[in-house]
Amino acid sequence: ERTEIAGPGFINFYLKPAWLQDTLLKIEHEDSCYGTSNVRAGDKVLIEFVFANPTGPISVVNGRAAALGDVLGSLLEAQGCEVSREFYINDALNSTQLEHFSASVYARYLQNLGHPVLMPAKKGHTEETHEEGIPETLEGKELVHFPSEGYPGEYVRDIAGAIVSEVGDKYEVGNETERDAFFRKATLRYMVETQRNALAAFGLHFDKWFYESSLYEEGKVAKVIQTLKDRGYAYENEGALWLKASEFGDEKDRVLIRSNEKATYIAADAAYHEDKFNRGFSHLINIWGADHHGYVSRLKAGVAALGHDPKKLDIILTQMVSLVRDGEAVIGGKRQGNIIELKEDLIDEIGKDAARFYFLLNSYETPATVDVELAKRQSNDNPVYYVQYAHARLVNIVKKAEEAGYTRAPSSAVDRSLLVHPAELDVLRKLADYPEEVALAARDYAPHRLTQYAREMGALLNVFYENCRVIPGKDDPANPALTTSRLALVNGARITLRNLLTLIGVSAPDKM
Repeated sequence: ERTEIAGPGFINFYLKPAWLQDTLLKIEHEDSCYGTSNVRAGDKVLIEFVFANPTGPISVVNGRAAALGDVLGSLLEAQGCEVSREFYINDALNSTQLEHFSASVYARYLQNLGHPVLMPAKKGHTEETHEEGIPETLEGKELVHFPSEGYPGEYVRDIAGAIVSEVGDKYEVGNETERDAFFRKATLRYMVETQRNALAAFGLHFDKWFYESSLYEEGKVAKVIQTLKDRGYAYENEGALWLKASEFGDEKDRVLIRSNEKATYIAADAAYHEDKFNRGFSHLINIWGADHHGYVSRLKAGVAALGHDPKKLDIILTQMVSLVRDGEAVIGGKRQGNIIELKEDLIDEIGKDAARFYFLLNSYETPATVDVELAKRQSNDNPVYYVQYAHARLVNIVKKAEEAGYTRAPSSAVDRSLLVHPAELDVLRKLADYPEEVALAARDYAPHRLTQYAREMGALLNVFYENCRVIPGKDDPANPALTTSRLALVNGARITLRNLLTLIGVSAPDKM
């Protein structure tokens, strides 16, 4: 339309309204593909996320990482990347946590067979607690001491009950080695299945569940250790094998193999990331909790020592999540004491859509708070309801127009030049911004840009409704051309909002 000099070195370009109005043509033509591109076609990206130990349920903190990783994958796919979502199960053979976990399940297993259980004193107390067998202590059943470092959660009872149903009293007595091996495998199997189910309820399905133990079974840890030796980045000192991590920016060298010949986490993680690169991925993304910040430099050092570009590995650190109910912080979950479960304590109460949306409201770099009561409220104060209602209202307007005798015409067949009201132009401008918002959210690993965009779009639509009647009332002069043009605008907003909600894994209801 015109240009203006806006100071030294700056020129402002003013676009004709037709440029914005024609956005509707692009939206209608691309439909479900509006907002996507092939700018990163050929890039193969692996996202490893959730990072939950196989000794407990998926927590709300894990849930935030799950939402971030899944939506980040969708954003990168929307830019043309080939994305693989992966869950890493740290079931290392030397894991003392798994030993304590399986021992806890075995104690509950015996309790289910009628053995009384002596629970260790709780923190801050000195008295042990005696629990009867289930359904009651049977005569001749020996007292079982629950592990002092055990896991007392209700989910341990659930797994024990499932094992009783599976094998009966087969392992009540007998060979300890055989028993321990069975319980280690069985508890891991049941726990991973529980985690799968919780994540499925969250709308998340992984392409691969990678077991850390496979790195040892297939000799990949040993191979990486040899590679580091051959490359001159591993040395022996005081009976241990060390990685020259300090040569690659880490604050000090790190132990790979302890003096007791057991591998450390960095040895397995180096082997795991070597495996990732060997599978042909051009870029790796790990999503961890903020408490692992000290581990970033050592892993990047391990990757560099193996000959890979550490810049091809991005590690995202997510901040904590807190739940609030009736203005009070939620301290513990319904079943697990100090663990607030994703499914039991959040999804089952507020739903998958609300949980996802709230996790994505703010940058992962800031702590997140989920107000449980607000998330269930059907009001404009509830962000997810506000956005979903905005979509449902757009659908309803088109339906009401058809009932009133107005048929929505293709954008190419309407007079788009009639859309000149400031409220209409604001909506058009926002619709035109959507592809760039998706691109920036993918580039910056910032899915929260989309939830912010959706809320801003909802606000602009409300201003549009207040100032621009789409379906004329009884006392309004008939203007079929303007009505069909505004219906085209409504449809463009509907497509865009639907695409956004689909991208973040939240449903786009037609009515509410």
